[in-house]
Amino acid sequence: TPRLLATNHFLVATPLACLEGDWKSGRELDDQGLEMLPLRPLHLGTRASLEFEAGETAQGEVYLQRLLEAMRRNETDPLAQFRTSMTIATRARITGDSYRLEMAQPVAERVLAEQVVMPFLAIHANAALALLAVQKGDGSAAAEHHEYLLGQRGTMIWTLSPVDRLRGLLSHTMGNLDQAVVHFEDALAFCRRSGYRPELAWAYRDSAAVLQERNGPGDRAKTVDPVNESLAISTELGMLPLMERVTERLDRDQTQPPPAPSSPSGLSHR
Repeated sequence: TPRLLATNHFLVATPLACLEGDWKSGRELDDQGLEMLPLRPLHLGTRASLEFEAGETAQGEVYLQRLLEAMRRNETDPLAQFRTSMTIATRARITGDSYRLEMAQPVAERVLAEQVVMPFLAIHANAALALLAVQKGDGSAAAEHHEYLLGQRGTMIWTLSPVDRLRGLLSHTMGNLDQAVVHFEDALAFCRRSGYRPELAWAYRDSAAVLQERNGPGDRAKTVDPVNESLAISTELGMLPLMERVTERLDRDQTQPPPAPSSPSGLSHR
């Protein structure tokens, strides 16, 4: 028990370092926690996500494999199950790779199928399923999760995403671009206040993507600053997967003409 309680310090300190983009401190703190409990799922999931965010995919896979091993050793542990589903969903969000997505959903659903589910576990399992719905482009499931997360606005899903950004991604998946823009604006404000710079970089990128797709009057011009901000932050923090996505977008925008408005002269259908 003393060892378990001691590692709880690192369960708080490590994610905070990661949310501020301090990968060096995050690794050092997580190493100390893993030294005491090498197969604790919460440590392994956080570390895997850190490595994927920093572009160290091979290292991320090492910790994800250890997390899967921890889950197999104790298949009845809901903490291992929700952490595994969240880590797989996070990996897909960061890398754009759907590897292992098919196993994440049943793992999260097992957590919710328990006779008694703690609110902490329910929120995080549902958040993982929400992000999976985004990766799969499932508009119906996205609508359900968007409604479920209504009461969590202005908060952070631990080690996953600000709720406002997640609701923006869900709205985008549902095809409600106006609603997505509002959610991303709330996410940007949340990340600026909190100092969560990696999530701020992702929110800038997501905001620019939905504005470009909506393509209303002035939307294209509004994408310039968010794209530049996302690239600046991700470059400074060494977030290689996000840097590559933003750079590819910039290269594509320079070689393609601007998309035509959805209605003549930018007018609404009405």
